[in-house]
Amino acid sequence: MRIISKSALFLFLFCWFPSASYADIKTPQAATLAWDKVSVATAEGIDVWLRINVVGAAPSEEVNLRFIYQAFSQMATPNDDYVPTGWPNGTKGTITGLQRVAYIKIDILTNTYSEPIETFQVELRPDSAATVISGPARATIAIARSRIMNPAVGYLESCIHLGEPANNTATTAGVIAPNGGWCNSDFRNEQLLAVDYYRLTPSRNGTVTIRLENTTPDQHDLQLYIYYLAGNGQYQFYQQSTNSGQQAELIIAPISANTSYLISVYWESASGSKEPSYRLRADFP
Repeated sequence: MRIISKSALFLFLFCWFPSASYADIKTPQAATLAWDKVSVATAEGIDVWLRINVVGAAPSEEVNLRFIYQAFSQMATPNDDYVPTGWPNGTKGTITGLQRVAYIKIDILTNTYSEPIETFQVELRPDSAATVISGPARATIAIARSRIMNPAVGYLESCIHLGEPANNTATTAGVIAPNGGWCNSDFRNEQLLAVDYYRLTPSRNGTVTIRLENTTPDQHDLQLYIYYLAGNGQYQFYQQSTNSGQQAELIIAPISANTSYLISVYWESASGSKEPSYRLRADFP
């Protein structure tokens, strides 16, 4: 009887079994996609932002993950309580390169009649064989008649700014939800002339009102700017508000559907040693 050596047996098994996508020693776990939170409460007329996280990717690992998200009704009714997403096959999205999150917006409608709290779900599923969804596939959204919190999953804020230093560049800008109330932030551990960026992408034409208030007690000058994404892929200056001292800033500007806008808060000058803080909001009636 022929005896097979251990090394030969190992080589045979290694070649016979299909290699997994996480077999590389530098990538011990294959990257997957998952909802950041699977439940959120909002109110009529207050749009919802959902966050999708990349799970298991190394910091320097480039990814190419493709997904589909689609709303499914429960008690809430599409086109009456919320705008359906890409019916009937859902809406596609991607996370590529070193990106680790994606944000999707679900438009919430306002009814003219009183209703109890209603819910619907948004399903996340893969759009390629290389993409895997980990965790629950569906996030549940509850809509109340009166406003109970701001529309960001897991955050009681109107913005998802990701913290410093992620919001310090245009390419990694945070997201601000229109009509979501005040977004509170600061320039913690940053130097004079620092900038915080927030991205705004409206789903319809209209006029946005952007307010910036300096909440630092009696110190610093903060200024407000808005840019639009031009056809060449670069952000172009649009409008500004540069009142002196601690005065509040205000921009009222027409904006176009499905155009990316960039709101920037600029630390213009320092008048003390206190940590600069501010609050920002974007209203889009």
